[in-house]
Amino acid sequence: MITKTIKIEKVLGIDLIPYLVQSACHYEASLYIIDQDKKINMKSIMGMSILKLTEGKTLELTADGVDEEKAIQELSGCFLR
Repeated sequence: MITKTIKIEKVLGIDLIPYLVQSACHYEASLYIIDQDKKINMKSIMGMSILKLTEGKTLELTADGVDEEKAIQELSGCFLR
């Protein structure tokens, strides 16, 4: 299991949520975003749609599975400049 804390460094468009879900579905690992008290499955469009992804916000990405390192690396890059 890998956990990475990230800070959103750029303004994110509404089209990022479907992209994140689609990208997460390419991995076997279980992938979650932890936002304060919410643990959200990154492979769920309904779960991801409740996120408020604003610049400067801090989140935790968690991955558990055979391709966890690659998944965390790719998905965390979506939030950085």
